[in-house]
Amino acid sequence: VIVTMNHLKKLKNLLTSINKIDDGALTYEVIIIDNCSTDGAPEFVATNYPNVRLVVNSEIHGFAYNNNKGANLAFGKYIFICNPDVVILENALNNLFKFAQQHPDAGIICPQLLNSDLSYQPSIRGFHSLKIIFARLISKGNDSAKNQTVRAYLLSDFDKNKTQKVDWALGAAMLLKQEYYKKLNGFDEKFFLYVEDEDLCLRSWKLGRGVTYYPESKMIHDHQRGSSKISILTWYHLKSFIYFIVKHNLVFRTVKRD
Repeated sequence: VIVTMNHLKKLKNLLTSINKIDDGALTYEVIIIDNCSTDGAPEFVATNYPNVRLVVNSEIHGFAYNNNKGANLAFGKYIFICNPDVVILENALNNLFKFAQQHPDAGIICPQLLNSDLSYQPSIRGFHSLKIIFARLISKGNDSAKNQTVRAYLLSDFDKNKTQKVDWALGAAMLLKQEYYKKLNGFDEKFFLYVEDEDLCLRSWKLGRGVTYYPESKMIHDHQRGSSKISILTWYHLKSFIYFIVKHNLVFRTVKRD
């Protein structure tokens, strides 16, 4: 399931990488929800990828709504949520799928994400708290900040080569069974943009399955941090944080997971 909004250039790279997947090892369908793009993405997909299930929105909706819309159309046993700025490297999806088959009780499974130069991209986080949010605001979202609270949140000492349970992972790429997606009721559509991935992961933990980081599957995430400067995106981020904190009763406490 891919949600795109004016990401044509990056979407082309993703679709090219999907085309290289070995069909003999994995059968799949591609569902694209176009969120009112004006860059010609719907026309490009319809012309060049007629087998893709393309849905073009008549009005703009949030990340959570659009992914749920795509997932509800899916026939597969597993749902792979994939951002348009991802490139699937050789065997990455096959490896992720095999791990899921070997661990049927796994909740959400996430690959290792890389920058476009193939360097490691930190995509695993600890759960937010008010203390962490304030520390991130003070450090202006700088991932290189020396603040110990920020370093703990970013898991600066994380063993990136070890398969392990984690609090949450970026929603750029995540695999889970369709029946489990439905059990989680998908993404919370009260989030318009940001934090819906952390919320989904926390709810997975509350159901006892959690989130697994699987570095044997590697994908490029050529992302841009749209909320690092003050803008409407900053407001969406702050609004989502407030909702997350209130929803999970984290005003005076932090998340404790097994």
